[in-house]
Amino acid sequence: MRLVWPESISLSRAYFTELDRVTYSQVAWSEDDVAGIRASLLRKLKLLALVKGHVVIAASHLLDSELAHEILLPHPRLFSEGVIVPALRSEFTGFSDFLDAKIAETEEADRFARPASRDMAQMLDSSASLAVQWQVDQTADWFKQRLVSDLEDERSLLRSCLRGDGVIVPDTLAQDIAGVSRLGRGDVYRLARQTRDKRLWEVLCIYADFVYYLSGARAVGSEGVLPQENLMDFTLSDLTGGRTHLSDMEVFFKIFVDLVKTATQTHFPVDLLDALSVEEVLDLHQIATQEQFAEKYASIQEKTKEGLAIRDPERLILLMGELQDYEVSLRDQLAAAITKELPVYAREHRTKEERDFLNAVASLVVPYWGLPGDAKEVLVSGMRVLGLKGALGAMRRKAERCLGAFDRMLDTRDMEAKPVLLEFVRKLKEVYSGKMLRAW
Repeated sequence: MRLVWPESISLSRAYFTELDRVTYSQVAWSEDDVAGIRASLLRKLKLLALVKGHVVIAASHLLDSELAHEILLPHPRLFSEGVIVPALRSEFTGFSDFLDAKIAETEEADRFARPASRDMAQMLDSSASLAVQWQVDQTADWFKQRLVSDLEDERSLLRSCLRGDGVIVPDTLAQDIAGVSRLGRGDVYRLARQTRDKRLWEVLCIYADFVYYLSGARAVGSEGVLPQENLMDFTLSDLTGGRTHLSDMEVFFKIFVDLVKTATQTHFPVDLLDALSVEEVLDLHQIATQEQFAEKYASIQEKTKEGLAIRDPERLILLMGELQDYEVSLRDQLAAAITKELPVYAREHRTKEERDFLNAVASLVVPYWGLPGDAKEVLVSGMRVLGLKGALGAMRRKAERCLGAFDRMLDTRDMEAKPVLLEFVRKLKEVYSGKMLRAW
């Protein structure tokens, strides 16, 4: 396993916190609820594996979360191929050592002293190819400073959300939070509950989760383009009725895929993520990174955000109007990229159809040309044994002249940049279609 600092990672990456056990510890979930949460988490991880170079997850979440054990432990390839990159505190060099330290911390001993946690640590030590290091003090300090600052700033997103709900923030709340020596989200939940204002408690807890996410993302150099997806509803212009989160899921399916469908006049399976297995997603991840889909897709989002006028000096938290500008601009940027790729994409597919046609012609001109590879080789070997080398050579030359002329014609075409976005969507559909045919 390579231990690296964030700046040495070149591929795009998303910081994923939804396996955090604390997030789900506030509610008593039924079995159906847990099944739904599990399915949703797996769906989100599959999507991130398709559109990002890496998915960074805190080691504590991997070791502590029952959901992480259920979803990820059966798939060590996620870690060996660097799709999921654990974030490990800089004072540790292995996950078993980190687990021992968490068990030694009296307050958290029961949560980590479980066989599944030990199994996860051992799997990570043996399978993870890459781990990113981070420094805990910097994260904790920034979390408290930012939360207090946004509570005191009347123009912050937090105060804007509270003001919209008619919530009055107690004068002493920011001071109480600032007074906690090593602030954790549990402290924020407790102090918010003490206000006896349910809406204040709800919003502040969600906002604390949001800022906690940002603190972790900053620590591992994985700032998300849409980090506040769990905080606020946001209406996408192509949806009729209802509200939805502007999330990675919505950007991919409700903006990107819809633009591709409009441009190519093709259908896209809505159950794609549920239908694909983790192993199939891993194979597609290799294609996404090797053929630069993930980098182009992420680059468009990053450049769109860079072009926005954002009030926040750290450019991390967008206000509602800024989010609306982002959605409109992102749609325009993705549409422009797809439009630019479309002529090349159409030409490449026309080329493939022409190749298929010429191979069909060759099978008519040259007997047995269209046989499957193994059968063709048996035929060729048999002709050699029978001494029909001359006939064999004539057959090969006739077909190769036909196909060679076509290849020379293709070489003279002015090929533009490879249609990365459209080609990857085609391959997604191809894998899905193949799976549906096999099932049928």
